[in-house]
Amino acid sequence: MPRRLRAWYVVLAALASAVVAALPACPIEDAAGRPLWRVDTVHDGDTVTCIDAADRPQKIRLRGIDAPEYDQPHGRESRQALAAKLAGGVVRVEGAARDQHGRLLGTLRLGDRDLNRELVAEGHAWVFGGFAPDPDLLAAEAEARKSRRGLWAEPHPVAPQAWRAEHPSHR
Repeated sequence: MPRRLRAWYVVLAALASAVVAALPACPIEDAAGRPLWRVDTVHDGDTVTCIDAADRPQKIRLRGIDAPEYDQPHGRESRQALAAKLAGGVVRVEGAARDQHGRLLGTLRLGDRDLNRELVAEGHAWVFGGFAPDPDLLAAEAEARKSRRGLWAEPHPVAPQAWRAEHPSHR
């Protein structure tokens, strides 16, 4: 390629890159037109960071469940289970309330799947009973306990809230 054409090629490529970079990211939506958020980080079995439709990071605490802390027995398995469910990279987030730490309280959905419920049903999380617990989550936990799935295979699993009280550095 002649030297002049190479120079023009570099200029045009740089210009095209600048234009593409200046465009806003195309919003991702599901089939019903609801926004999907990109998964950025899975912190543990009940906390993730996603990038919302406005391209802002949002830390999300999964509503209605409490997963073991990472250093707690079954904590790593719980985090891995959530990460595996989120391997596709996008989810729908339902919820608008925030907790005392400023995290969005939400239910993660993949299509018609409720990932919060799936984590409880598979024995990777407890139902968070601080307020009026969801009856569907309670039923899922009862079935997981009965079937001794996940953390319920342990003879005496310790709820995350009790574990945090015994390990103050994890509050």
